[in-house]
Amino acid sequence: MKSDILRCKCAFLLLSLAVAVGACSVGATAAERYSPDDLLSMNMEDLVNVKVTSLSKREESYMSTAGALFVISNDDIRRSGVRSIPDALRLAPGLQVSQTNANQFQIGMRGQGDFWSDLLLVMVDGRPVYNTTFSGVWWVAQNYPLEEIERIEIVRGPGGAVWGSNAVNGVINIITRQAGASQGLRVTAGTGTEETGFGNISYGARAGNLDYRLYAMRETRDTGLALNVATETPDFRRMKQQGFRLDWQADASTKVSLHGDAYQIKTGQFGYWMPNPAPLNFIEFTNSLNGFNGKNLVLSMEKELASNVTFKGRLFYDQFKLHTKIIREKKETFDGDFQLDFADVLNQNISVGTDIRRMSSHFDNTPQFQMPSRTTGLASFFINDELSLFDGLFRIIGGVKVERNSYTRWETQPSIRAIVSDDRWALWAAASKAARTPNDMENGLVWNRKASGCVSGVGSPCVVRQIGDGRVNTEWVHAYEVGARLRPTEKSLIEVTAFKLFYKGIPDTWQDRNPANPYLVNGIIPEYLRNVLNGKGEGFEANFRVQASDQLTFKGSYTYLHQNFVDYPIKDAETKWTVLSNKFQDPKSRFHLGVSWNPLKSLEVDTNLYFTGPFREGDVTGNHRLDLRVGWKPSEAMEISFVGQDLIKLNHQENGNNSMQYASLIQQRWYAQATYSYD
Repeated sequence: MKSDILRCKCAFLLLSLAVAVGACSVGATAAERYSPDDLLSMNMEDLVNVKVTSLSKREESYMSTAGALFVISNDDIRRSGVRSIPDALRLAPGLQVSQTNANQFQIGMRGQGDFWSDLLLVMVDGRPVYNTTFSGVWWVAQNYPLEEIERIEIVRGPGGAVWGSNAVNGVINIITRQAGASQGLRVTAGTGTEETGFGNISYGARAGNLDYRLYAMRETRDTGLALNVATETPDFRRMKQQGFRLDWQADASTKVSLHGDAYQIKTGQFGYWMPNPAPLNFIEFTNSLNGFNGKNLVLSMEKELASNVTFKGRLFYDQFKLHTKIIREKKETFDGDFQLDFADVLNQNISVGTDIRRMSSHFDNTPQFQMPSRTTGLASFFINDELSLFDGLFRIIGGVKVERNSYTRWETQPSIRAIVSDDRWALWAAASKAARTPNDMENGLVWNRKASGCVSGVGSPCVVRQIGDGRVNTEWVHAYEVGARLRPTEKSLIEVTAFKLFYKGIPDTWQDRNPANPYLVNGIIPEYLRNVLNGKGEGFEANFRVQASDQLTFKGSYTYLHQNFVDYPIKDAETKWTVLSNKFQDPKSRFHLGVSWNPLKSLEVDTNLYFTGPFREGDVTGNHRLDLRVGWKPSEAMEISFVGQDLIKLNHQENGNNSMQYASLIQQRWYAQATYSYD
């Protein structure tokens, strides 16, 4: 019955889309609705000249970056038709994006991409949003009006020399628009088969040297389907968020920005629950309600102190509250980040900086999950030096960051890069060492994680208890990369990167089944968090963009990855299983192909085809995803879009169950959206 209803909805939306296209064909010649700058996602000149900051922590042109950098522009996001930041990241090479259910995503870069992915630094305007409790990201809580995102900068490869720990396999920096870039009133609203209702409103204006913007957004997302039976699962999501931004040009040499957000999210969950560790065989499957709440405030300043000397400073406060049946946490973060840039000093650009952070975590322990409340800190210093030779044709960039937190000594993360480039081509190479430092869970966790079969000599059933007692040390990666960037014509760009990675001390779980362990006597299998693996990976990433004409653009990417792990220093049956489990989230290949077409001045047609290969182990097969968007601009102030996602199959599985929530089938989705702007 549900599939019949879904097909009817799809047919209705297809009919609506056809009517809209027909109406547009009749009226488009009467008015030119899209300006030349609107016709295509970021044109080639804009792309190669855009100023990026995420690789070296200072502005440089995209074409001259000595690293694997990819930019997703605001128009790329708009024309892809995606409804979330994680879905937008599918446009980038090197990233593995998978959706467990209607509200939960897993994102990894160059491997090791499960729910607990901990090798990726994610920021919004330079403010880290990864959670230091487990060194990962609650993607369900990362929302922002997509219309107000200027671009997303994605650095593939270590960024520890400037950004510090967690920037191991890459950096994602979501950069929002300045208040002056979106003035006036903008209202967006839409509905669909899974995105049952969404909308946002923003207003921006100017008062003297001050630009400001206010926004509010709200979204509701429907449930998914169970993996094995055609029934719905309670993995819905209800989200609302609001925020503001102020940008003040204090004088010719001083810029100040103040912005903040607050959000409230409710999601459904289906999973297991052990209300009491005794009796050990008591476990129940339950539906529950999760709550994610947070607020942040960021103050930034940039001032030219003297000729070629610039000061940059950022202070932020972030509060995050998590309430699930398993975990209940409140975390507050205070951070100060300060930097001095010295330009053109004996053919060098030098940056020095420091970062001081204080984090306070409070846990309301449950029978299943216990963590101590505590206050921790982080301190770091970095220097980055770029030497330019032969009139800028050849550059060498060296840098190092030293950092410590409450669980480590001072750790050093160096990097060296070299690039030969001009306006049409670039060849670069890099060698880096980066660190993933221990987190809160690895230093205090007690988690009755699941029921298990009995151990020899112990009566069934048993409980697996995950324990973080400080055994985890810093994980290191040594990375080597080479890349090329080429513009065969004025309207085309090709990029290729090859890399090799060596991991030392990957943290995971190790079950101590020694009969002398006192836990076993009580029917508990202790699962310790500790460094149990080494690994290596290699692969390449390629992407292209070609403007075939003023009306037609082709773009795409391909990623190949191969990884192997070995159990070290412990070698037993449990570590062999850990080696195998690390392959579960490791598809070898992935590609994306996109076409943007403007058959008429007021009409946009965009298609995006994605492929993710099968996981090397486990039951997740490869899948294709086809998205279609048709956009129509009946007037300068109005834009209407019809979007279909996952058009190849009615439903499919993208990931398996994890320890926080069960997986569901991702369903085919359709929605319609309208945006009205008034200056």
